[in-house]
Amino acid sequence: MKKTLLALAVASVAATSVNAAEIYKSDDGSVDFYGQLRQELRFEEKNDHDATLSSGSSRMGISGQYAITEGVDVVGLVEMGVGDNGVDNRLHYVGFAGDYGTVTFGKQWVVADQVYGADYSYFYGGSALGYYLVSDYRHDSQVIYNFDAENFWVKAGWGLNDSDSENDLYELFVGGNVGDLGLHAGVGYAGETEADANLGAKLENTFAEVTAEYALGDHLIGFTYYFAELANQDGNESIDQNGLSLAGVFQVAEKTALYGGYEFTMYQANNFANDTDEDFTLVYLGVEHKFNSWARVYAEYAYSDGTTLGYTNQGSDVAVDAGPKDGESDFAIGARFYW
Repeated sequence: MKKTLLALAVASVAATSVNAAEIYKSDDGSVDFYGQLRQELRFEEKNDHDATLSSGSSRMGISGQYAITEGVDVVGLVEMGVGDNGVDNRLHYVGFAGDYGTVTFGKQWVVADQVYGADYSYFYGGSALGYYLVSDYRHDSQVIYNFDAENFWVKAGWGLNDSDSENDLYELFVGGNVGDLGLHAGVGYAGETEADANLGAKLENTFAEVTAEYALGDHLIGFTYYFAELANQDGNESIDQNGLSLAGVFQVAEKTALYGGYEFTMYQANNFANDTDEDFTLVYLGVEHKFNSWARVYAEYAYSDGTTLGYTNQGSDVAVDAGPKDGESDFAIGARFYW
C-alpha cells in the first residue's frame, strides 16, 4: 500500500467518515454524521510537569453529497469543535464535484495545512513548516480546487480578504507517486490583514516547500524542506525561515507502530537594528496502538531547544508560543474514539 502524504492527510480527516453514521441515503446522495472524541493527559515543562487532563480537539460534523446533474454532485460539510472551551465552528463549506475536480467555498483548512509535510506526531511536531506565519491554518473565506488522478494531484486555494478582515491568500501545490515514492511541492503567499495594521506592521508571508517520502512495506520515511519569508510591507525588515523535517513511522506489530521526527529551523533576521540569527531544534518519539479503525491510544515525548516563532501541531491543535525553549522536555498520552 502506497502511503503518500496526501493519502495520510486524507486518511486523518476521513478516519471519522470510515465509521460515520449514515443518517440519510437515497439514489441521489447521502448524508453522514461523524466525529472524534479525544482525551489527552500532558506533563509539560511550562506547567512544571504537573499533570493536565483535557478533551483535546474533539469534534463532530455532518457531510453530504448529492447528484444534481449527470456527472456533477453538490457537496457540503459543517464541523463543530467540542473541546474544553465550548462549541465552535471549525469548518463550513459547500461545493461541486465532477470528473474535472472538486471546488469548495467557505471556511476551510488552508491548502498548505491539508497537504502538510513530514510530521507524523500527535502532539509536538510541525515546528519547521513555515506556512503558518501569517495565514494561520484556516481561512474563513476560501475557494479551493482539488483534482485527484491515479498518480497525480493538484490543489489550489484562493483566500478572499473580506474587506481586510481576512488574509489575502494564494496557494498552489502539486504532487504524485512514482512507485513507492511520493513527491509534492508547493508555493503560497499570505498578505496582511487589518489586524496586522493595527499592531503597527503590515505582514506578509511568502513560502515554498518540497516533500518526499518513501514507503518500505508498512514503514514510512519522509523529508520536508520549507522556506518562508515573513516581511513588513511598510519597511524592509524581514525574517527568513529555512526548516528541515525528517520523520518516520515503523510498524513493529500488526496494530502497533513507533514514530519519530527531527526538526531543525533556522531564522535569519534582515534589516533590523540588531540582526540576530536564531535556530530551533525539536525531537519527538512516540508509540501508537490502533485497536481497530475506530479506537486508538498513543504516547509521545518531545525535546525542544532554541528559539521559535511559534507554531501549532496539526495532530492536537495546540499552539506553541513564540520565544526561547531552553532544553524543554514534554510528555503526553492520548486516546481517540471515532464514529
